[in-house]
Amino acid sequence: MVTDRARPSLGALTRLFAWIGLTSVGGGRSAYFYDALVVQRRWLRGDDFVQDLTMSQLLPGPSTANLSVAVGVRLGGPLGAACAVFSMVLPGAIILFLLTLAYFGGTIGADARPVLRGMSAGVVGLMFVTAWRMTRSSIRDARSAIIALGMFLAVGPLHVSTPAAIVVGGALSIWLHRPRG
Repeated sequence: MVTDRARPSLGALTRLFAWIGLTSVGGGRSAYFYDALVVQRRWLRGDDFVQDLTMSQLLPGPSTANLSVAVGVRLGGPLGAACAVFSMVLPGAIILFLLTLAYFGGTIGADARPVLRGMSAGVVGLMFVTAWRMTRSSIRDARSAIIALGMFLAVGPLHVSTPAAIVVGGALSIWLHRPRG
C-alpha cells in the first residue's frame, strides 16, 4: 500500500530507479531501495517494502529486478513497473559492459582487487543496516522471531540447503500464522 502521500509521477519513479541503478552496489541494493522508498520519500511503509522484497527474493530471477517490478506496479501500475525495472537495470548494464571491455582490453588488472575487497566490506555494512531496519518492520511477535531464528540457524550454522529451508520455513510460517477459528 502506498502511504498517505500522493503516488509519485512516472518521471519521479523513473529518476529514482535510474539513480538507484547508477549508484547502488551489489547485494547492498536492497539498502538503497529501503532508504529511498521507505525512509526518505515515504512512498512505501516498511511492512509493504518487506512484503515486496520477500516476494522478490522467493521468485526466480535477479531479486533487485523483481523488486523493481513489484514496487513499480505498486506505485505506478504496469507502466510504473516497466519504467522502474528498465531504468534500474540499464545503468548497471552499461557500466558492466564498459568495465568488461576495459578488463578484457587489459586496462583493469590485479591491482583492482584491494579496491573491490574494500567495496565488498561496505556492501556488508549496508546489508547489516537494512537487515536491522527490516527486522524492526517485520518481526513483531514470537512466531515471526521463531521463523527468522530458525531460518538463520538452518541456512547458517546447520548448512541446510536454502531451497529446503525455504520450503520448510515457509510451510511452518504459514501454519504458525494461519487464521484462527
